[in-house]
This record gives sequence, structure tokens and C-alpha cells, in this order.
Amino acid sequence: MMANADSNFVVLTTNRSGSTWLMSTLNSMSHVTGQGELFLPRARVLDRRWDSDFARPRFIETKSAGLAFRPFSVFSYLDALYNTSGTVGFKLMYSHLGLYPEILAYFMMHRIRIVHLIRRNYLDVVLSCAVKAKIGRAHLLSGQSAPEDIRVELDTKNLIRELGRLQKQRSLARKILRWCRLPHLEVVYEDLLRDHAHFRLIWDFLSIRSEEHMPQTTLVKIRQGKQRDAISNYDQVKQVLANSKFAGLLE
Repeated sequence: MMANADSNFVVLTTNRSGSTWLMSTLNSMSHVTGQGELFLPRARVLDRRWDSDFARPRFIETKSAGLAFRPFSVFSYLDALYNTSGTVGFKLMYSHLGLYPEILAYFMMHRIRIVHLIRRNYLDVVLSCAVKAKIGRAHLLSGQSAPEDIRVELDTKNLIRELGRLQKQRSLARKILRWCRLPHLEVVYEDLLRDHAHFRLIWDFLSIRSEEHMPQTTLVKIRQGKQRDAISNYDQVKQVLANSKFAGLLE
């Protein structure tokens, strides 16, 4: 019998959606363990990260205790994860679910709760990916400083196509969640960032005892300013998006 079957969860999302910030915040709560991208198809790096002190080995870094081939090795790995005491969850990217579709079958068998985290502004997702590529870092820990110049030039030739891809990806995820009828809650990164009261929706959904004070994350937001401050070719981006369905993404 799985421990805490009514509160174990996964955060389903895409890259640069604020998922590490969300997981770090949840992890700071009593009796909650939030893991990172356990199905990322590469070994962990040795750099200091938000979960360095407690991170579980990723799937590709482990050997199954039972049948050592999929899907049984994936099921065994998830069994070990979710039988940890307390409320346990991990991050799952859309792309990782595509690589390991048996994960969805496991969620359906065990009724794992899904927190579907979305970032409403697709342009901010593209910008965040570009900033990460430039500075070579996905996140900053408390006490660390971002480089003085994080401005990036966005590829305006393929921008509309990329925004459309992100939109279709999210729509597909929503359809899958409706189809499999799993207990799920969609939360918006921008709403969580603007008003921490939205976290209570997650706590209620996961049956987590609410904290008197907002839990504190160990992460620091890299980009603090407006889009114009971070996009060196902002005027060109604005021109490309002006007459498209994505015009409203501009600040």
C-alpha cells in the first residue's frame, strides 16, 4: 500500500515555467518533500543547486530492484519514491512524459494528484530560455547575484512558430489530463508570484496542512525588470508580434 496515497503528487509543466521555484517553496513546508526533474535523461551535475542536500538519484542513475526493463523499472522507481514518508512530489516536464509514457499509466493506477503549472506568458518562457542559455545558469540561490547584463536578442524569424509550439504543447497537456481523468489542478505561475494566497489552492488540493507564514524558497528570481530591459531587439520583437494573436504577450 502506498504511503500518503491521497497527497502524493507531481508538478507537470514545461521548461522555464517557475516550477523549480514552486517545488522549492513546497519543499520548505513541514512533511513535504519536493524533488526535481527525476526523469531528466542525463546525470546530475556537481554544481551547488537548490536540492543538493536531499535530491534522489535520477531514474537513469539507478538500478531497478525488480525487473530491470521498462515499464517495470519505471514503476519500481516511482514506488520507491512515493513510499517515502510524508507528502512527496517531483517535477515532470511535458517532454519527459513523452519519453516515458508509462509514467502516465502509473499515475492512473495510483491516482497521483497532478499540479499542472503553466506560465501564462509564452514570450516570457522564450525570454527565460534565452537568458538561461546566455548566462549558463537556470537559477540563482539566495546570496548569489545575476550578471549585470542579461540582455538577449530573440530570434524574430522563428518567434511566432516557437510561441505557437508552446501554445499547442499546453493544449495537448490539458487534453491528456481531461482524457485520463486524473485529479488535477491547473495553477498559473504569474498568479502565484503576484499573490501568494494562490498557494492555498495547492495546499487544499494536496491536503497539506497550511502554514501560518508563507514558506520561503532558497531561490532568487534572475530577471527583475521588464521585457524591454532584457530583450535587446525589443522593437523588432514588438513589430513581429504586433499583428499576431500573440500581441498581448508584450508588456
